[in-house]
Amino acid sequence: MRTALLVTTAMAAFWLVEPAHAADEAAAAEGASGPEEGISEIIVTAQRRVESAQKAAIAIDAVKGDDLIQRGIGNASDLTKTVPALSVPAAGGNTASIFIRGVGNITTSSYNDPAVTPSYDGVVLGRGAGVFGAAFYDLARVEVLKGPQGILYGRNATGGAVNIIPARPEIGRNGMGFNLGYGNYDAVDVDAHVNLATSATTALRVSAAHASRDGYNKDGTDDLKRDSLRAQFLIEPSSDFSLRIGADYTKLGGYGVGGNYVGGFIPGATYTFFPSGLDVSEGFNSAASNAFRKQNLGAPAFAFLSAMNRSQKLDTTYWGVNAELTWKTGLGTLTVIPAYRESTDHTFFYGPAFNTANTNEKVKQTSLEARLAGKAGMFDYVVGGFYFGEKIKANNQYNQEFVLPIVAYGHKTDSYAAFGQLTAHLGERVRLVGGARYTHDKKSIDGLINNFITFCGGPPPFLLTPPASFGAGCATPGNMPYYPNFLNTGDTIGWLKSNGWIAPTSSDQPGYQVFPLVNGVGAILKTYNPVVDTKSFSRVTWKASAEFDLSPTSLLYATAESGYRAGGLQMTESKTTYKPEFITAYTVGSKNRFLNNRLQVNVEAFWWKYRDQQITYFTVDTSGTLISSNENAGRATIKGADIDILAKPFSGTTLNGKVQYLDAVYNDLHLFTAAPRDNFGCPFTFTGATAGGAPVKDFNCSGNPLLFSPKWTVNLGAEQVVPLGSKLELVANVNTAWRDTQWGAFEYLDFERIPAYWTTDAALTLRQPDGQWSLTGYIRNIENKRRNLAPQASPLGVAVGHYSAPQTYGLRLSATF
Repeated sequence: MRTALLVTTAMAAFWLVEPAHAADEAAAAEGASGPEEGISEIIVTAQRRVESAQKAAIAIDAVKGDDLIQRGIGNASDLTKTVPALSVPAAGGNTASIFIRGVGNITTSSYNDPAVTPSYDGVVLGRGAGVFGAAFYDLARVEVLKGPQGILYGRNATGGAVNIIPARPEIGRNGMGFNLGYGNYDAVDVDAHVNLATSATTALRVSAAHASRDGYNKDGTDDLKRDSLRAQFLIEPSSDFSLRIGADYTKLGGYGVGGNYVGGFIPGATYTFFPSGLDVSEGFNSAASNAFRKQNLGAPAFAFLSAMNRSQKLDTTYWGVNAELTWKTGLGTLTVIPAYRESTDHTFFYGPAFNTANTNEKVKQTSLEARLAGKAGMFDYVVGGFYFGEKIKANNQYNQEFVLPIVAYGHKTDSYAAFGQLTAHLGERVRLVGGARYTHDKKSIDGLINNFITFCGGPPPFLLTPPASFGAGCATPGNMPYYPNFLNTGDTIGWLKSNGWIAPTSSDQPGYQVFPLVNGVGAILKTYNPVVDTKSFSRVTWKASAEFDLSPTSLLYATAESGYRAGGLQMTESKTTYKPEFITAYTVGSKNRFLNNRLQVNVEAFWWKYRDQQITYFTVDTSGTLISSNENAGRATIKGADIDILAKPFSGTTLNGKVQYLDAVYNDLHLFTAAPRDNFGCPFTFTGATAGGAPVKDFNCSGNPLLFSPKWTVNLGAEQVVPLGSKLELVANVNTAWRDTQWGAFEYLDFERIPAYWTTDAALTLRQPDGQWSLTGYIRNIENKRRNLAPQASPLGVAVGHYSAPQTYGLRLSATF
């Protein structure tokens, strides 16, 4: 009620005060033509030069900042509403996974490098989350580049790149603007900016945003609480020199991403699924969810588990400083981009049917890019160098009831690259492009894994011949401890002593330890697994392309290029390294404008060869301990086509349609694990090896589709502008998207198949034609269906889902002065 009153008061105040003057910023910055002149241009910098998206001979989707607001795109996940090739599943914690055409990785740890490289204001982000997910305010545009970007982009862009570009300060202009929105779930979404001409050659732009809403789930999760601030200062003493300095800060709070128990199955036996019967908005920590969880470890009424021991809590900050120096010299334009970023995360979250996990991490990133772009006769050139350094310090625990893994590590990355690209103009209509990049990555890790493992029925199995049954006696209430969320072994042993589980004389000693349970049921094993390693990876990536102007408004291009993502190190007991991944991509495309700039038709066909993809799934190590392991798949082939049509058939009418056909299949995919973590929907053979006494199985999943690669994706939209006299107009928008059936996890179990679905949004806006103000009513997800877009098979035998937003609606007031 209080929030609603504030919004209503702000609206009333606006109607009493007439704005000072109209803003023409968007048209100037984006090169937009007026509504009577046909389709407007979107200016992009994806190829490290300023050009129209229609003149860029690359596969790119670009969305202007004003269009992001109109479409209700306020985070990275919402970009899927306008980019058919993109998927951004959110599966818990403070991580983000990004997929383009099936190329990507399910991010579970802070040291997983993203396969689709996110960038903010020209700065490559080492992590897939961070400011990338929180920077969607006061933007100039967002650019999504599809396919490997092995030459001009920072690192690891095997699947593509997503560039978030904030609006820049403007010399000689004083102005401000805001967007104020309120909707159901008590959703408040506010952002504002001010641009000040501080002198004849300098300008300051300050932006701020606040977004909050109640949770979509009954336990309060899937909520939002975010505050952001950005400042930029531009110095431009002449047309040959400019220096822009920026800083940003974001704070995330609330509960965070939630989920729901879809059902369960019996690990280690023939896959038999039983539904939970829970509503999709139940959440993991409601009374009904805890009742289901406590009775379903591997089978109904096998009561190992407890209720969640606490609520989730998201407590994360991101901040950074960056600069961009541009200097036009006799050799060309020199651009230098130094940056420093830091994130701190203290988050409690629910894993895939685990109890509460606790992450405490600090990530520091330093980067420097320098490039020189110029002309020499018939040639355009870009040469440059890049450095990326990152330090991660983490102390995490992942509470699995009878197993408490405590992980502490330091991870360091140093990456160096040199690159160059040459464009030869063979006449006015033909261009040939060639480029190469050498990248060297060095990674090191120094950490320790301690597991507290409860064994009922006797001492740990490796101390007995034959081994004791793990489950004997544990199902009896009160026979086993349920661990709290400790981050070190000393506190854990202290808790076990003070609660009478182990002898009061027990103490924490280095190495492996066995603590008999006082009740005589079994024992607790404390493992000790140091992980110390250093690896280096190097690769030359390349690009060759040809461009031909069929006419002044039609472009034909063909490209062959390669991509590379460095291998890595991980905190597991048996497999601490994984190899680099590689991709080679072939693309043919055409971009066209017809009918006096009223019809745009862009088409693209692609064929990618993917090798050694880095994948993540739950398995067991040699001792039988559960791990989330990064490994390399074999080979995959990705092929398909895109068609993108934009039309303005009548004055005030805009129609758009995007269709993608995608055939993405693993030619060679083998997954390895042992009972009881061996429920995979693929045929298997025995390898002859054992893990924790159980035989290891080789699951042959070759022939299955890549994750998040729907065969057909369709995006459709329509806008109609209706004049209401000379001072007002009404704008109606409808946008809908359809995604074909796709897979969301590597077990390929039935519940991990995401069924095909439609999602439709609509908006009605009353505004002044010159853009001074607008009032919009919107409704999103008209179908009011929550889709399980990030399914997970818990190794505890529970099927888990993470769902899209329900139907939301509200009002938004926007103005510029």
